[in-house]
Amino acid sequence: MVFSLVQKQDLPQVYALYQAAIADMYARGLDQWLWGRYPSEALLIDDVAAGRLYRMDVDGAMVAVFAVCVGEPWPEYDDVPWHYGVNPVALHRVALDPAHGGKGYAHAIMDFMKAKGRALGCDSLRVDTYSHNTKALKLFGATTVRTAGYFNLPTHPDRFICFESPLTDDCPLLPMRMHPAYRYGEMTPWGGNALGRLYGKPIPDPHTGEALEISCIPGLESADDVGETLPAHLTREGEALAGKGHAKPFPLLLKLLAADSNLSVQVHPGDDYALAHEGKLGKTEAWVILHAEEGAQLCYGLKEDVTTAMLAEALHTGGDVEPMLSFLPVTPGDVLYMPSGMVHAICGGVTLYEIQQSSDVTYRLWDYHRKNAQGQERPLHIQQSLDVVDPALRGLRTRLPEQKENGVHTVLSVPAFTLSCLNVNGTQTLPSCEYSFRMFTALAPLTLRWEGGKLALAAGESALLAAQSPQIEVDGNGQALISSAS
Repeated sequence: MVFSLVQKQDLPQVYALYQAAIADMYARGLDQWLWGRYPSEALLIDDVAAGRLYRMDVDGAMVAVFAVCVGEPWPEYDDVPWHYGVNPVALHRVALDPAHGGKGYAHAIMDFMKAKGRALGCDSLRVDTYSHNTKALKLFGATTVRTAGYFNLPTHPDRFICFESPLTDDCPLLPMRMHPAYRYGEMTPWGGNALGRLYGKPIPDPHTGEALEISCIPGLESADDVGETLPAHLTREGEALAGKGHAKPFPLLLKLLAADSNLSVQVHPGDDYALAHEGKLGKTEAWVILHAEEGAQLCYGLKEDVTTAMLAEALHTGGDVEPMLSFLPVTPGDVLYMPSGMVHAICGGVTLYEIQQSSDVTYRLWDYHRKNAQGQERPLHIQQSLDVVDPALRGLRTRLPEQKENGVHTVLSVPAFTLSCLNVNGTQTLPSCEYSFRMFTALAPLTLRWEGGKLALAAGESALLAAQSPQIEVDGNGQALISSAS
């Protein structure tokens, strides 16, 4: 088979091939194209003049025609959540002579497109087809890396499905809006509706406590706009997404958490204890207070005179632990760091951002002797808590910078993660971070922009920025929190 540019004198034969392909579509019940509207003679003449219309010949006969499009505006693609590349090549107007179907020629066109795209300096391939075109859906599903999304046209009742592939090893990975998994109901009896009320999140239950914004926790994985989970992306993209050494296991978990009533008093193990006893990472974490009702407070460590022996006696005898706890009032903008081994608890009336190691290991040290509807107290992890608690730990408390201080400000830098605050009043450029992914959470409506694309985030929405990311600018007025692996 031979690929070459269509010449002006070829156009009558090209028109006939397109009309034969359209007749075959109609015979299969497809109204994807209408000759004269799309494609049209005028469009194909423009394709030839621009040098983007190609033909495939087999044994001297034209069997297919298609357009190779680079650097052209394609408005229908603007809102598709593409994941690959800032300089794509797009395949459009593929017409295969029905008499030559089933011979592998469509796959050959895809191979040609990828090679041609690389030769033209493109970093990615994009293509779409009508949602009822089963042959094309099967072809593009088999010859591209992922389904990217869809768009609608006013001329068709159903959507067009988009597919994409990277073409180069250094293809930029574009920001992805992440949709959270939720902990709710019996999992979070202390939860409420604040995540819906404050941020418009589609909470599944009136007692929703946690939105796991960016998560690889099994059964609670976050997903992109087309429903592909973060673990699926990591399996395919590895360190290009996560950064060197951060793909397996993915090291961090980002949550938004809202408490209507007090959580249990907890302590988390460090990595060594957790790996030895749970087969998982330990947990250090930090909180940023987003909303606090009047008088809201947190449990933040033990009082200075409390020893492990005193704590053990109270726990083993069913005594009252609450007098041993240190509480402090909080207001929006407070930042609190909890290393492993530090006693802590979120109290009612607080909504916060939580960045932590990617672990679901939590030891419940105390629960105020509360009982459920069946009259049962929640189980405690007394021995594990006593094994890992450090009564002397007091954590670290600071505050977010004032919004008028433009730029990216490091708020915490600890062994497990770095937490920064972006203040933007207009436009700010994000510095690159090639060693790690970044988790970007908008606290006000903000728009991420990069060459050829953008992503608008509402307050409370999070995006995952890959280590192999393009240069990103942020537009708007407000703050964002940015976490990365250390």
